[in-house]
Amino acid sequence: AVENNASYDNSGLLMIKEIRINGQSFRASLQNLGDFKFKVQSLEPSNATLQNPAYYDPELETAVLSRLDFEASHFSIRLKHIGKEIFQLEKDRITQLPTILDQGWDETTRAEFYQTTQGSRVIPYDWFLHLEQAQGQQKLKDPKNMRRMGLLVDEPSDTNPDQLAVGLAKDTHLTRGDSVGITCAFCHTGQLEYQGKIIRIDGGQSFADIEAFQGGILNALEATLANPPKLKRFTDNIVSPLANEETLTQLLTDMEKYRDNLQGRITRSAGDTPHGPSRTDAFTIIGNEVSCFLLDIPENCTLANAPVQFPFLWNTPDFEWVQYNASVHSAIGRNVGEVTGVFAESEIELTNAGPSIISTADIPSIFRLEEILKQLKSPTWPEEIFGAIDTELANQGDVIFAEACASCHTEDPQPRTEPNVFGTTFAKVNFETPLSELQTDPTAALSFATRRAFPGALEPIAAAEGVIGEDGKVPVPTLLNISGRLILGRFIALEQLTEPEIYELTGYRESRSPTVAQLTTYKARPLNGASMTAPFLHNGSVASMYELLLPVAERLTSFHVGNYQFDPIKLGYSTQPTESSMLFDTTVTGNSNSGHLFGTDLNDEERMALIEYMKTL
Repeated sequence: AVENNASYDNSGLLMIKEIRINGQSFRASLQNLGDFKFKVQSLEPSNATLQNPAYYDPELETAVLSRLDFEASHFSIRLKHIGKEIFQLEKDRITQLPTILDQGWDETTRAEFYQTTQGSRVIPYDWFLHLEQAQGQQKLKDPKNMRRMGLLVDEPSDTNPDQLAVGLAKDTHLTRGDSVGITCAFCHTGQLEYQGKIIRIDGGQSFADIEAFQGGILNALEATLANPPKLKRFTDNIVSPLANEETLTQLLTDMEKYRDNLQGRITRSAGDTPHGPSRTDAFTIIGNEVSCFLLDIPENCTLANAPVQFPFLWNTPDFEWVQYNASVHSAIGRNVGEVTGVFAESEIELTNAGPSIISTADIPSIFRLEEILKQLKSPTWPEEIFGAIDTELANQGDVIFAEACASCHTEDPQPRTEPNVFGTTFAKVNFETPLSELQTDPTAALSFATRRAFPGALEPIAAAEGVIGEDGKVPVPTLLNISGRLILGRFIALEQLTEPEIYELTGYRESRSPTVAQLTTYKARPLNGASMTAPFLHNGSVASMYELLLPVAERLTSFHVGNYQFDPIKLGYSTQPTESSMLFDTTVTGNSNSGHLFGTDLNDEERMALIEYMKTL
């Protein structure tokens, strides 16, 4: 709510006469420092704080109070300049900001994780800023539209002046120009809402819907090409209203190329199982981008019917194996594969020394992002928001956890591997429970472990390593290993890295291969912070931790995913529909909520005790 206007007084102070938020009144005066910045001179009430400096956005003619903090709530406030020295504050210009938990990152590190490119290039950057949505004239990047796709959108800042959604980054390339791309935070930044509060979980699972995101861009491109007035507005912003016919023709050709490439990407990994918020079939998509698109062998494509939930990231740089299965030991290798699956531009180069891969994967930035993750801590239960932990009940749950859970989900201090040749040890993660005992949906594990493809241009390497079968095919995990090695090898050669620099780049990890048993099951990772990472199981098929402890027949067979409202009792999100949610159907291929029967024989009192203990981890 707003009471009165804000205005300059005779001394040059911007006076905010009264703002009312949730029944609380605020007053402030801000001194104009020049260079579009203001310094807070006074603020009432005294227990409120306002981040300095506030600033003025000349393009929007708006004064921006970046962050007002009061009693564990946080707000961004915008005052519109409406003439002379008068500013007006509108209700929709008050934005509640998330509470940031102490997870080991400061504001600068968090911004770096949110906005550092990894070499992903979806469409040219200026296109992304100026494309309109398929319907109407609202911009594609409009925060409301991004939020409909499950993305988080923070206020503009010095490091993010264009207000890109969390996890979108500007990729600058010397010869290819600027593009917008996906970075780690797109999938790995969570958020909860409870009783009017917003809580950010860095490294947690986002509700981002990659299918909706790439579909929205494709629809915008198609609509712009098909609608002359929409196309004129777009081209005027990109190349100038006075551009000659040759320039306009080239722009149209480029737009058609990006449209066709995006349509091809969507088509080759289409499946019968919707991925929706918080999930993707990363293994299949990366496999398709390498074996089908990069190698130009369409018959290598397969349906992406095994989506898994985005994993939470704290502790992962320390793990012995760094995927849902034990397919990857090397973090840098995993991340090169990941960016290959999310719009890195790649092409095969045939040389006298054998095939090579030219890729826009930004190896130094990928390395830096992994270093940032080493600083990330699991979130601690915020008792001031979710309520105090019942210590007595949690102690009872501790005993139950030791009996029913700890044999798979180890607790700190984590058991370590033996030192490798570099003297480095890693946290052991349990892959010892076979699928026959685990009984969770096997689709993701088995489809990856059993997939085979023709090696195409990579045949000389595959033949030299003796991995081509009688069917002329190679296991797709092996093809991904080869492609990752080629991308990294090219970077190492071009940069002329020394042996110690290579060891540092690869995290002092040796080249290792998993056993078949490890590859065909899922890991039981430590559960610190897991209380705030619903839904559960590798495919996100169980809505809450409470349900995970129920017999399978009592779990929901369908529920909506994408609602941020959190239940701190049962440790899950609301299953009610929202504008951006998806109905999750556990009867669809890859979506089964079966298995993980550990703890399902507990009575309700024991379940609640175990859940209370989970809040302490």
